[in-house]
Amino acid sequence: MKTIILILFLSGIQQVNIPIKVAPGEYCEDAYMKVVSWKDNPDFDNNDLPWGYYTYKNIPIFAHTCMEQDKKTYFYYNEGE
Repeated sequence: MKTIILILFLSGIQQVNIPIKVAPGEYCEDAYMKVVSWKDNPDFDNNDLPWGYYTYKNIPIFAHTCMEQDKKTYFYYNEGE
């Protein structure tokens, strides 16, 4: 297992850095899906908002990325650590 930093950009201009372990063969997207929740937009037919969105601790997420622990190199895929 390899530890990476999952960076979430939340609404309200908040940034959260989450150390998370990824197994060999896992991608950044796999780490993302471990910590987020999906919320449906119950009023989709009556507003211009998307039909749903991902949240972290009930705060909507508008972007994410993964970095190596040194926070200088982007992480995409764990080839075998």
